[in-house]
Amino acid sequence: MQATFRNYVNDKRFGSDYHKVVDFLKRINQGQVITPNFLWGRWVWMISRPVDNEEQRNLIRLWEDAGKIVALATFELTFGEVIICVDREYRHLLKEIILYAKNELAVDGNLSIIINDNDREFQAVAASNGFRPLEEKESVAVLDLKQDFNYNLPEGFGITSMAENRDLNKYNIVMWRGFNNQGEPDQSEEMIEWRKTMLSSPHLTPEITLAVVAPDGKYAAHCGLWHNVGDKYAYVEPVATDPDYRGMGLGKAAIYEAVRRVKKYGAREAYVVSSQQFYYNIGFRPHTTETWWKLKR
Repeated sequence: MQATFRNYVNDKRFGSDYHKVVDFLKRINQGQVITPNFLWGRWVWMISRPVDNEEQRNLIRLWEDAGKIVALATFELTFGEVIICVDREYRHLLKEIILYAKNELAVDGNLSIIINDNDREFQAVAASNGFRPLEEKESVAVLDLKQDFNYNLPEGFGITSMAENRDLNKYNIVMWRGFNNQGEPDQSEEMIEWRKTMLSSPHLTPEITLAVVAPDGKYAAHCGLWHNVGDKYAYVEPVATDPDYRGMGLGKAAIYEAVRRVKKYGAREAYVVSSQQFYYNIGFRPHTTETWWKLKR
């Protein structure tokens, strides 16, 4: 099977190629999830976030056959750290993709790619092209949605969705504080617009993008969930709890309520890229480990 390649067209945030990549990631994970570390929800969340290296997104490369994407070489927040996703029938492209990454996606000769620890073929191709594994890893955990998800909220707390009550100022505060940023959150118009962009994806479902509301009206916790009606899997990203409200079960409640909602639309599993004890404590189980491989200099 022949494939041609081209660079990602970064003409606007949610342009045609954005949608094509979403469709590609959905298609290759139908039936069996083969890229748990990079599901379509992670791609959508990545594109939704305004970052400093957005102008470099036109170096993301797509391989196509008859106009259909069959492989992707991309990066997330850090240019030089590459994620590669390939259709099962086009794995012969792995060497070509790695060579492209070496030539175009390295930073001063530094390049890392992430590889599933069970993918011996990919590991062999990487090793033969000058890469070696590092200690740094990413882990994926999965939650079986067959069980019931019951939770209790402290008195005076409630759950709302972005469909019912989207307050960008409150969202900004919980995201800032929930990810342990220091100092007071920037509440400028520019920052609020930045947060608005994060929630602007056409693939975001407001009814499953949730916040736990404290008695004083603040967002105490937040859970984003990405799901396509009929898919058997959902993707959790991001989850944040304000430090003032930790230890109260609010993050658990937000996740449980979100997965309860997507169960009605066909989801049977929920994935999260994390090995935090918090997720294991609420029922997630280790699923996949991937290792960063670095180009030897």
